[in-house]
Amino acid sequence: MSKTASLHDLTNRRQKLAIGLNSGTSADGIDAAIIRMTGSGLQSRIEFVRGRTYRFSSGMQKRILRCAAAEFNDAEAWLELDIELAEKFAFAAIKIARLAGLKISEIDLIGSHGQTVRHLPRHGSRTITHQLADPARIAVKTGVTTVGDFRIADAAAGGEGAPLTPVANAILFGGKSKIMGILNIGGIANISRLSPFRDNFKIFGCDAGPGNMLLDHLSLKLFKKDIDRGGGLAGKGVAHERIISHFLEDPFYAKKGPKSTGREKFGGRFGDKFIDTGRKYGLGKYDILATATKFVAKTIVRCCEVNRLKFDELIVAGGGSFNNHLVGLLKGALPPTKFSNSGDYGYPASYLEAISFAVLANEAICSNRYYLKTVTGSSKAVVLGKICQG
Repeated sequence: MSKTASLHDLTNRRQKLAIGLNSGTSADGIDAAIIRMTGSGLQSRIEFVRGRTYRFSSGMQKRILRCAAAEFNDAEAWLELDIELAEKFAFAAIKIARLAGLKISEIDLIGSHGQTVRHLPRHGSRTITHQLADPARIAVKTGVTTVGDFRIADAAAGGEGAPLTPVANAILFGGKSKIMGILNIGGIANISRLSPFRDNFKIFGCDAGPGNMLLDHLSLKLFKKDIDRGGGLAGKGVAHERIISHFLEDPFYAKKGPKSTGREKFGGRFGDKFIDTGRKYGLGKYDILATATKFVAKTIVRCCEVNRLKFDELIVAGGGSFNNHLVGLLKGALPPTKFSNSGDYGYPASYLEAISFAVLANEAICSNRYYLKTVTGSSKAVVLGKICQG
């Protein structure tokens, strides 16, 4: 393995190969993506090379979800899992490089979001947000400069630390003469808006509410299936409007962005409450899932309404982009918006978040600062991410 390049040499390379790593709120595995980058900032040119998801064992997934539960407070168990996940993330990087016909020593940079186990948005600089899979350990295991802990500097600057993908979305999809929206439906659904402004464009972003986190929980509890593939199960049911209206009364949905949320609010307890409410109204399992799917769609629409978001084109990404029933509901509720998929732009929907963190890693080593008042609520420009050399 070659010696890790100095940051000076790495920053000044015209072209870089980078790996992005991410494990979402479902904690089902590590999404890994390789990209080829030229330049930095809004002048970047990004080419997707290869992607693969490396699944966790069911035992590992259960451990992660247990550690991410709101009531969990065993610090030593967190630290043990931090070490194990760092090793798994490092091996995922090595494996994806090999899959692409590369040696890990040919990779210039790794951007790792890690695994979120706490996200508690608060005012000022008091937001608590914590991800496992220590980037320093990934750097040492791989010998590749690794950027991680992307949220911390933003939180220290008074932001909520999330969502950060609107920054990457600006680099990947910006520069258009029309208003672009990017809707990522992961465990949590978040929206970015890129609107032309003089010779540049403005960025807005926020979380909309629960996405796959709720739908996957219900699919598992009601049907013993990890996901509602294509939305086929929800499509067999009938949504209950009164239940949807009841859950939409939560003040979160009436709040304008910037705002973020996580498992603490919309995790297993929320999912169980949704099931219990459906059963109180006498709903069968198909109707409960149909109600939840329409609820997710309505939270996204409500977010657009509250923040007065309109788009010439809305790019859909994340696991939820494959839920045809959910996407169909959104298309019916957000006319006359043109819908497209991130894959139409060369960035597969399954790997857009992993790609995003590879992009953000490059921004960090190039010392590009971002003032995210309209995305996270931060009060000053910061470099996003901690840089660790192997």
